Amino acid sequence: MPRRFDAPRAALGVALAGMLALAAGVARAEAAGPYIPAALAIPAVASRAEAFVPEGFSLEREVEGDLGGQGRGVAQVYRNAGGRRALLLGTRGPGGFEATGWGFVLPCATCGLDLPADRNLELEIRRQRVIVTDRSLSKADAISTSAQLILQYDGQSRRWWLQALRQLTVFTRTGRAEESRIDYETGDTRDAVGYYDGQVFFAESVQPGKLEGDPPTLDSLVLY
Repeated sequence: MPRRFDAPRAALGVALAGMLALAAGVARAEAAGPYIPAALAIPAVASRAEAFVPEGFSLEREVEGDLGGQGRGVAQVYRNAGGRRALLLGTRGPGGFEATGWGFVLPCATCGLDLPADRNLELEIRRQRVIVTDRSLSKADAISTSAQLILQYDGQSRRWWLQALRQLTVFTRTGRAEESRIDYETGDTRDAVGYYDGQVFFAESVQPGKLEGDPPTLDSLVLY
């Protein structure tokens, strides 16, 4: 389920720890599992994408788009019997599938609480970036949460980086809401409290901050 930033203006490690804190009022904790490496070292090229996927995971969905490289950009979601999801990124071309990223930043199948598995995750490719939207809903607590992670590929280091994160928590009975944003390129952070009209968040109080350090990489983040 989406995680809440309690103090994103501290050091980078504190911000990432905040990502693992539960949204206020939602009582179910889902501990992150161990990192499971890809079946083949990445980056690399294979005849098909499944060659990089560890045993026990099967393809759940796939989106295509422009990721800036040669061939068609591909983002795939794989899921195991326990409901854990993994993300495989790469490009598909005449020479096969070039895998460029693998990681565990996707919500598990049951992490949406009262949202079913087909509604607690959105995945898209836009402007050569991969956008993951993680949603949860607690009807009992009347709280909905969405967290959007934007991943960007760096051709020089040949790694995917977390470029930005936005999380919105809405207390649906009152319309009150909290929003946190982190821009990992600039280090700027923003925590705000206000209200949500069903489409737009309106901030009433804002606390800006600053992070120091390098942006986290896809293969260093194990959120689920």
